[in-house]
Amino acid sequence: MERLLRSFRPNSLPALAMLSAGAIAMLAILPTRNAAASETRGYVVSLFTNAAYSTKDDCRDGVDPYHVQQLTEELVALGMSRAKAEKTLEVYENGGPEAAAARDMITNRGRVNGKPVNAYVNPAAVIDPKLHWVIGHYAYGFNLDGRGADSPNSFEDPVTHEKGVNNQLFRVFGCANDFRGPPATLSTPSFYTVEWSTLRPSFPAWLITISGADLSKDGPVTIDITRSLDHVLLNAQGNTESNATFRIDPDPRSHNVFAGQIKDGIVTLTDHHDLHLLGDPVLVSRLDLSHTHLRLTLKSDGDADGIIGGYQPWMEIFAPIGHGAINFEQGQAGVDIPGLYWALRNLADADPDPRTGQNQSISTAWAIEAVPAFIVTAQGTALPAPVQMTLANKPQRSSAPGSP
Repeated sequence: MERLLRSFRPNSLPALAMLSAGAIAMLAILPTRNAAASETRGYVVSLFTNAAYSTKDDCRDGVDPYHVQQLTEELVALGMSRAKAEKTLEVYENGGPEAAAARDMITNRGRVNGKPVNAYVNPAAVIDPKLHWVIGHYAYGFNLDGRGADSPNSFEDPVTHEKGVNNQLFRVFGCANDFRGPPATLSTPSFYTVEWSTLRPSFPAWLITISGADLSKDGPVTIDITRSLDHVLLNAQGNTESNATFRIDPDPRSHNVFAGQIKDGIVTLTDHHDLHLLGDPVLVSRLDLSHTHLRLTLKSDGDADGIIGGYQPWMEIFAPIGHGAINFEQGQAGVDIPGLYWALRNLADADPDPRTGQNQSISTAWAIEAVPAFIVTAQGTALPAPVQMTLANKPQRSSAPGSP
């Protein structure tokens, strides 16, 4: 306790008077002591990115083409001559007074009743450009549908060698230059890695608490995943600062408690209910997972890293990227926005809409890294071990796997 109190930062503990009555009331449901737990470790998430395991020849016909080539093909598909399409892209790339008209033509390459519409607002109005999909054997993730090696379109995890891994998001992202990553490296230099590193001080941090009898030994644990009222701090190297103090956000929409186990220093979940976390609207507006799985390695230097995954509404993944519109498509490593929409929609493998049959969720695996942190209640008081944040009325989303 003394160590915890010494870690408080004046700017991280606002006056209790600033808490709303509703927030104070929420505190009453947070902590429930479990006498069997005698050790608790807190972490703050320092990185959240797509889990990529890119290998040679894992994309049929190679990775997705450079955006000029991709956009040229889409204009040709609308009936424009190749010469005019190539000229339009050349004018747009070179800038100048004619670039605005070329930009408008590219932006409005969707068609509704034969009339041009904004392709980023109406991605379904664009002819599916059929971006390349991963056909490789390996992907990080989990056997979400329980079918093991019999699970269709599944992978083998390169670390655990579990077969039947469901990670269709990697199949979507894995052939786009900006989402590929070398094997055995969770911190891929991808879009998410770069954006998370840039934005992490600007939105409330995500927290993980692990509690058990002795975390140096194998046995049952409780895992709490929640959001903080505070943002991460950066050290002199620009990395997330370790051992800072974070207050739990009492908003029930971001409280998650799972039973789990630790074996050989690796934490996994033994129950797999829904997870809900509010995030940042620019990058990850919210993380909603069903059939939640986690594999987190507690490292000897005090940090932790691993994979979290489940079935996630694919529109949550598309929307922040889609908002980038034409600007996100530019550059050697961009991804075609309507193409991403169609790939997510076509490869979605869970939550079929009862009316249309269209799957609304896609199997995912996200890489996470975390550093040690002190975690307290919104009032700034230390937490019992473990924190039990059970919400009786928390909504649960059906996530029955389905065929795209």
